[in-house]
Amino acid sequence: MQTKTNRFMTVLAAMLWVITLHAVGLCLVVVLMIAVWGAAAEHPAEAGEFLLQVLGILAAGAAVLAGVWYALKRAGLSPAARSAVTGALACPGPVAMALYLYAGQ
Repeated sequence: MQTKTNRFMTVLAAMLWVITLHAVGLCLVVVLMIAVWGAAAEHPAEAGEFLLQVLGILAAGAAVLAGVWYALKRAGLSPAARSAVTGALACPGPVAMALYLYAGQ
């Protein structure tokens, strides 16, 4: 019984992280396109500021997820369960942004 639960949590974590990373990748492509267009329009300082803001948001999100990971580790969850919970927390934001970008709003 324990191995089936662990296998389920591993598959769930993998699916959540694949969806999240795919959405983050799409968003980063759009961010880089905006930065390149800004630099090409002779505004490289503003493009650099924009990229720094995006980098700050990604770093803050990574810090929050790392904090959740270690808090769940202290709670005694298995690595598969910790990965599934952090994947579930990480997924909605990037997916919502990717859907918003995809819809062209």
